[in-house]
Order: sequence, then structure tokens, then C-alpha cells
Amino acid sequence: MRALYWTFGLSWSLALAAHLLGLRPQNPAYLAFAVLYMWVPGLVALAFARKEGVGLPLAFRPNRFWLFAWLFPVALTLLSLPLSLPFAPWKGLAWALPEGLPRIPEAALWALVLLQGLFAGATVNLLAALGEELFWRGYLWEKLRERGFWPASLEIGFYWGLWHAPLVLLFGHNYPDHRLLGVGMMVLFTLALTPALLYAREKGGSLWAPALLHGTLNAVAGLSLLAVERTHDLLVGVVGLPGLFLLALFNLWLRRRV
Repeated sequence: MRALYWTFGLSWSLALAAHLLGLRPQNPAYLAFAVLYMWVPGLVALAFARKEGVGLPLAFRPNRFWLFAWLFPVALTLLSLPLSLPFAPWKGLAWALPEGLPRIPEAALWALVLLQGLFAGATVNLLAALGEELFWRGYLWEKLRERGFWPASLEIGFYWGLWHAPLVLLFGHNYPDHRLLGVGMMVLFTLALTPALLYAREKGGSLWAPALLHGTLNAVAGLSLLAVERTHDLLVGVVGLPGLFLLALFNLWLRRRV
């Protein structure tokens, strides 16, 4: 599939160029690079969809499944916390506050941070995540739809995870201390997450729904690594073993309905 080759070629070339130029996650310019990387698949999808007449549903008509897309990442994040505790001690959020700020009750701090995550997920993160969703749950899903929900979901999830490989290997994305193993874990994570995104896309009737889920997850998932000691990249948090376990349970539930 030519669009897939273009997506991988352009994305991986961009990541390699950024690495050779010395860009690092601590650099403020890294955020711009990350957004551009997310939009490479989207630009490829728009180009090939227009050329081939493939429909990319972008109607903005929210329904109850958009609410599922918005809240699912919060539930996934919060539930991953107790599952991380066998591998990492609890830290909470108060320690991350800059010195000099007044003390905020832990419960109020959690509410504030989650509200900020929900807001970001429905605004700036939504627009950034749309770049990926245009391709993976948009163009590629339309190309693979006839294979059925689950076979197509596995194929999309595998490609999507592999697409992240340069980010993990060169920049330590999600797994800074276990980069090689992190590529495999990233593939497992995207395999496990793709059914929820496809479910949101189909039931939500628009690519805005999976973009909302994706963007909100990007906004709140970090809490699962902030509130516990990051003892091992693969064993704690949403993108570690707890997240995989929770997504597996969700997929077992979803298997009965799709």
C-alpha cells in the first residue's frame, strides 16, 4: 500500500533528521516536532484519500459515544494506578508542584489536573491527534474495512505501533530507560488500544471521536507515571503492563459487541 510506505518513509526520515540535528525531548522545539510527526500520516491520508476518492468522515455531530471517547482515557489512567503499586511506591501529585506555591489538598489537585487534561484533550490535543487518526482510523481503516473489525484492528495496530519506533529508539518516547524493549511494548500497546479507537470512530460516526480519545489519553496518561515512582518503564502506568491488562479486559468486553 503506497500510502503506508509514504507515511513510514516521511515520518522516519523526519525523526532521523531531528535526531541528527540534536533535538531532544527537553528542548522546547521538540513539541513542534512531535505535532509535525503526528500530522505526517494525516497529510498523507488527505493526499491519497483525495486522489483515490476515499471518504474521511469529519462531520462534527457529537453523540454519546463521544462522551465515551472523552472519559475512557481518564478511567484507564486512574485504574492503572492501583495496578502499578505492586511494582512502584505511591508518590501522589503534590511533590510535582513548584516550590513557593500554596499547598493544595491532594484531592483538589487531582480534580484540577484531570479537568485540565479533559480540556486539553478536547482542544489542542484533539487537533494534534487528528493528524494520526486521519490515517490510522481513517484512510487505512477504509482500506482494510472489508477484512472485518478485529483482523483490520490488529493490522492497523501493528503498523501504528511500528510507526512509533524512531520516537522510542531515538528519543525515548514512553520508555526512556528501555528503548529496544520499548518498541515491542509500544506495538503491544497500540495493538491493544486500536479496537477502542476504531469503536469510537464507528459509533461516533466521525474521526473527531477517536481523535478526542487519543488526544485526551495523551493529556492524562502521564499522571499514571507522575503519581507513582517510575521504577520500570514496562511495569507501571498506562503504557506499561497495567495499561495492557486493562485494555485486554476492555477488548474482551468489546469482543462480545463487535
